[in-house]
Amino acid sequence: MGFKKVVKRISALGIGASMVGATIFGAMAAELADYPSQFIKDGKFTGVLVVGDNAEAEDVIGVSDIAVSLQFAATKPVTVTEGGAVTAEGDAWKVGTSTKMLEISETLNSGSNSEGLKNITTRIGDTDLNALSSGTISNSKGDAPYDQFLYLLGPAVGTSSGYVTYTESDEDVTADFLYFQSGTQIGRYLLEFTTALESDVDDSAGSATTTGDYLTDFEDVELNMLGGTYTIVQARRNSAKNAQAKLILMGGAVRDSIVEGKTKTYTIDGKDYEVSVDYVDANSAKLTVNGEGTRDMLSGETDKLSDGTVVGVSEVLYQAYAGGVHQATFFLGAQKIELKDTNITSAAGANNLKIDDNTIDDAYVNIEGSDNDVTYKIDRIFINMTADDDFFVPAGGKLSENPNLDEPEMLFTNNWDIEYRGLQEQDSDTIRVKTSGSSEYKIEFVDGNGNEVTVPIAKSPSGSGVLHGEAGKAFINNENSSITKNDFIVVTDLGETGVKRGEAKTYILQYKGADKVSADSPVLKFKNVGDGETIEQSYTAGTGDGVNEIATLKIGGSDYKVYNQSGLTSNDFGIYVDLDASGGLNAGNDSWIPITSKSGMEINITNMSDTVTAPTGDIVYVTFRIPDNDRDTGAADKTETLQPTAFKINVTAASGKVQFSQDTTTNTGAGSDISLSTKSPDGEDNVAYVYDSYGSYYMHETPTNDPAELTITVPHEQKEALVYVTGEGVTFTETAATTTDAVTVQRIDVGATKLASEVTNINAVNSIIVGGPCANKAASTVMGDPADCTAGFTPGEGLVQMFDVGNGNVAMLVAGYAAADTRNAAAVVANSGDYTLSGDKMEVTKVGSTLTVAEPAAPVEPAAPVEPAAPVEPVEPAAEE
Repeated sequence: MGFKKVVKRISALGIGASMVGATIFGAMAAELADYPSQFIKDGKFTGVLVVGDNAEAEDVIGVSDIAVSLQFAATKPVTVTEGGAVTAEGDAWKVGTSTKMLEISETLNSGSNSEGLKNITTRIGDTDLNALSSGTISNSKGDAPYDQFLYLLGPAVGTSSGYVTYTESDEDVTADFLYFQSGTQIGRYLLEFTTALESDVDDSAGSATTTGDYLTDFEDVELNMLGGTYTIVQARRNSAKNAQAKLILMGGAVRDSIVEGKTKTYTIDGKDYEVSVDYVDANSAKLTVNGEGTRDMLSGETDKLSDGTVVGVSEVLYQAYAGGVHQATFFLGAQKIELKDTNITSAAGANNLKIDDNTIDDAYVNIEGSDNDVTYKIDRIFINMTADDDFFVPAGGKLSENPNLDEPEMLFTNNWDIEYRGLQEQDSDTIRVKTSGSSEYKIEFVDGNGNEVTVPIAKSPSGSGVLHGEAGKAFINNENSSITKNDFIVVTDLGETGVKRGEAKTYILQYKGADKVSADSPVLKFKNVGDGETIEQSYTAGTGDGVNEIATLKIGGSDYKVYNQSGLTSNDFGIYVDLDASGGLNAGNDSWIPITSKSGMEINITNMSDTVTAPTGDIVYVTFRIPDNDRDTGAADKTETLQPTAFKINVTAASGKVQFSQDTTTNTGAGSDISLSTKSPDGEDNVAYVYDSYGSYYMHETPTNDPAELTITVPHEQKEALVYVTGEGVTFTETAATTTDAVTVQRIDVGATKLASEVTNINAVNSIIVGGPCANKAASTVMGDPADCTAGFTPGEGLVQMFDVGNGNVAMLVAGYAAADTRNAAAVVANSGDYTLSGDKMEVTKVGSTLTVAEPAAPVEPAAPVEPAAPVEPVEPAAEE
């Protein structure tokens, strides 16, 4: 019954019976609710938009609105990785300047591909770290202003220490570390007085004497060193020897004075400490802290309580008469520092630092100044800090927490540290050399338009043979190689002015053949492997015999000239292509065109199996490198200082299985040593890793029974090694790299909109037809060429209808009785997300400024004919009596 209704509706519209077979059954399969999916394949618009040859302006506007809206539907899903961030909160200086960052070193040596902390800057001061703030000491001799500096790796150390590299630690962990080599200087602290700190030379009673041992004016003055406050509690000349110095400094959470027999309570880090002075004599004092007694301490001595708290006496006041004051000045939670130098007039110093009476073997003191036995002056205090073992600071770690650091006090005052926060996250691409079965290698990378491309580069037909590409589909990246149907070609614009290596765009095309020259409008056909689009390029026959320029292939904004290799009289003739857009074919047999990935890595693939090029046997070289302007001609400035070492593999075959190995010899083609040294972590015997100085991360897998594979994660920008010099209380906030799903908008090609006369067979393509059969021949065709071109259209109404035109193709008709009605229907299609479209046909009306859509009203069934009433039998007249 339903079908009879449809047929009757068609009859009512006056559409010819020829339309029934062509459109009606198909129309029920092509649903408006699915729009625009019928016209989008792999994120790309596939079809044509058609207007009549003499279309009204409204029709043209309508088709333009639909095309614009379709552009937003023509998208391809992509995965976007956005780099994370590290933020330091507190007093911290990141190793780097406004013009220089710390790069990843490739080797554990001081070669050209290493960069230590000292290469960034020789020293930092108060503008870099608050802990190095300047100050002033005031005593009876006047003011002595001072500055603080921290030399990174000391003033005379090379780059054999203090750099970030991928290596194996002493704990057999393989990762990226901040590395300090045993026996090398980690840092050098300098406190420098801009006006010398002075003291008289006194005896024990405080009287000036040339043979005195006491530097009285130095005592009880405060120094701020690396963020901590310290008081000089004792200053001596080491048994009254000229130019010798011994300074005892104490710093702590609490400093106070208590009279003998008295008690006070102090709070440190939430814990209460009850302190009593038990007794004081002429040169010592004894205290009790929280019920625990200390030993009898002389001025300048310390004692450690059972909970680890340090107590120190800095001064004793003892009046040896009745009623005299007996008082001790003390530090609670104290750190005692002893600085000693046997000759302050010499710049050399070899006396060990002492902390809390412990000698620190790898920290040395040097005090510079003068002594004329009357006035003693200090100009500078140096502390040299040296690694007593190899230190490997992991990402997220601190030097002070390194398990090999036996004496953390080597970091002078322990109020500062060096921290490694890992490598800066960056957006990145992935390059892979992977197998397809065991007999073929393919390379995968991201092309100039951001599309992921996979293309075969080596195939073993049998034995040790290697084909460049695969059977019947050669991989062509040499301008002197003939290109035949189905061959893959590499096009990389290295010829355009201003395009630099590392920034050039690469596309992989597959030559799909050509029409012979005698065909109507002959074209060359190429498939863009990245987006799957087919490029049809018209050509013209060249003049004369032999190789002639016949076309210019345009892709990615660049022009690549095409030449015939053989005659044009047959289909699918051979060609040559100017693969680097230089304007012509390069001479010689070594014109290998590199692939440049989206991230800027060059992939050079050299077919050494070609005996014309180099008769070295069946082998394909593949070299990966980040080009840099300091080394490579015509390259972009990709790295700051260090030039990333290339990574080369040699592809061969055995028993019909492909294989490759890393080549660590000199690659004359690349002009540099191929020497990146991969490392296999413990427990991972079949995989090795390495970083280059750009931050590219190589993973070389060597399965036992399968061909090797290579995965390279290449950042879009050079990665920075994040090393910080920190004061106390610094915290870090790390935002992890995020991976999100996004889309790439794929442009609707110019020429997708056509006149009806330009479409040879409307049923052979997907189409969106704007304008009714009176104005658009294509519309008339899909509607069955009705005799009355207005049949089925109502004044004031637009129509949107789907047709299945066969061969898997659909047509959408967007039309109306008048041009304005067509434009209204097109507006609904262009904004289809704002309307509920269903079925195969919708009517569009406009009331005021509002468009509404509705399914056509079902046709009214004609009433069944009324059967005529049965005739009334005549009544026989009654018989007369």
